Amino acid sequence: MFQLFKEPKYDFLRYRRVFLAFSALACAAGIYACWLLSQGKAALGTDFGGGVLLHYSAQQDLEMEAIRASFGRAGYSDAQIQQVKDAQRQGFRLIVRIKRELGAEVGKTGDSVLSVLSKDYPQAGFALEGSTEVGPAVSAKLRDDAFKAFALSMIGILFYIAFRFAFRFGVISVITTVHDILVTVAFVVFAGMEFDLLTVTAILTLSGYSLNDTVVIFDRIRDNLKLRMSDAYPTIVNSSLNETLNRTVITGGSTLLALIPVYYLGGEVLHNFSLVLIFGILVGTYSSVFVASPLLVEWNQAGSKKG
Repeated sequence: MFQLFKEPKYDFLRYRRVFLAFSALACAAGIYACWLLSQGKAALGTDFGGGVLLHYSAQQDLEMEAIRASFGRAGYSDAQIQQVKDAQRQGFRLIVRIKRELGAEVGKTGDSVLSVLSKDYPQAGFALEGSTEVGPAVSAKLRDDAFKAFALSMIGILFYIAFRFAFRFGVISVITTVHDILVTVAFVVFAGMEFDLLTVTAILTLSGYSLNDTVVIFDRIRDNLKLRMSDAYPTIVNSSLNETLNRTVITGGSTLLALIPVYYLGGEVLHNFSLVLIFGILVGTYSSVFVASPLLVEWNQAGSKKG
């Protein structure tokens, strides 16, 4: 079997409280990011923010400030306009997001905006490539369904791990998964990325990956607790981390090797999705070693003091 580390003997728990404090700060940033999302102060996608998302293409480059001025004069001052660059496709391309109740104009906004662009820039040859509109009721339902999916998954994780291992293992697995999700949400929000259903899909995917990584380490800890009953609890946990280190690094590394080409070659649709997964894999690997296992040690020590 291929091994990156030959009989590793690293002390992963030496600075465990430093890592736990750092993770707590990262979770606080994640909670703040969630608040920004709930207040509509982050880059919500059309799925959650409601409104209309329009894709336009043109045959020549134009100044973005001039285009924004045209939108303002036409009554679309609230429009978010972004130029899209794709090495695989030529031409000038725009994404326009209008977050407001469109009323009677639902289904017609794309043509209305196109008429504005065609009038102000007749030589550019603007064309409407796609249009997506979501009303407030639909976006609210999507947001609620995403939260319910996350809550149900956490409850399922708690019961399964508690049954398969022990109650404290289940609680810590949920805490670690929540940690990974909060940190990833913070990354998405503060990086200015759009938070949509594809982002939620990526976050739920990486939470499953992280949980699997944590369970493998927990399984080794459980086995060593039975085999080495005379050893101190921190020693057993640290030895288990070293014994699973090769598996943890190789699994994470091979997953990243698969995602990096998707990030560079997958186009704009998969760009943010793959980037969230890449960041989440790194966070999930980190949390399995420096969050989940240290929490087990802290839990055990707290129980020993009470006893």
